[in-house]
This record gives sequence, structure tokens and C-alpha cells, in this order.
Amino acid sequence: MPDTMEERPARVFMTTAKRAIFILSLGLLLIHSSCGDDNTNQQSFIPDVPVSITINTDLPSYYHLKNLGGFEYLDGGYRGVLLIHNFDDLYYAIERTCSFESDKECAHIFVDSMNFQLMCGQYVDTGFVECCASKFTFDGNVLEPPAQLPLKLYRVTPNGGLLTISN
Repeated sequence: MPDTMEERPARVFMTTAKRAIFILSLGLLLIHSSCGDDNTNQQSFIPDVPVSITINTDLPSYYHLKNLGGFEYLDGGYRGVLLIHNFDDLYYAIERTCSFESDKECAHIFVDSMNFQLMCGQYVDTGFVECCASKFTFDGNVLEPPAQLPLKLYRVTPNGGLLTISN
């Protein structure tokens, strides 16, 4: 039986709506799958370990931490703690494990004092060797990829000349 004039536009509309839903679903599936692949190594796990360090900046060995831009590598954390007196006059205690591919042996954080940034890699006999080429600000935020996540921070509590680092 032929379609009536009222039935034909309804059927065309339903077919068009089904196509649009299919195309939209396919697009969302492609976007979702591509996002997951790019971040596989990004979600590297850095173990939580107890941190409780106290530094006396009045002592000669730590007096340089009173200056803006002063820093100190400390034992503690997972691979060490980097204590920085940033140029915003705040102290930051940063885990020395890079947030990108943290399971790599070379994924350590060091200060690049020439460029006022943090870099991922390690020092060997011939000098610094990059691990992932990521760069970070002195407060742990990403400056240059491939890292997309900031560095892990610990709490710094100042009390006079004492700085207590904890998690």
C-alpha cells in the first residue's frame, strides 16, 4: 500500500535521526578510544610513602634556603624530595619522581638553575641525560610535555626558621 503524505515525512525524519545518532555515537567512540591511548604512560603510579622531614634554615648548611630560588635535595619520599624556595616566596617540597613514566629508572627530577625550571633525567659521567624531556616549573607544574600531570607535592609548614615537610 503506498505511503500517505503524512507517513512519508515521518519515515524520512526517523531514518535521518537514526543516521545522526549512529554518526554521533561513532564519533564519540573514536574520541574516547584515542584519548585513552595517549595517556597510557601518563597515569604512572608513584607510591605513597610516609614523609616527615624537618629543616632548620637558620643552620649554615640550610641557610641558602632563605634566598628566593634556593633549593636542596633531601632524602625521603619515594626517590627523594626537592625543597625549593620559589620566587613567589613560598616553599615547595616536590617528589623527585617524574610524573611521566615514573617506573623508569631514569625518571628523576633535577633543578636546571640556568633556566629556572625542573627537568627529568639523571646525571652521568658525561653530564645530564634527559629521560623523557619533560620540563616543570619550580612549583611542579608542567612547562613542556610529554608529561601532562604536575609533579607530586608534599606539604611544607613553616614555623620561624623551621620547615616541616609531610604528607
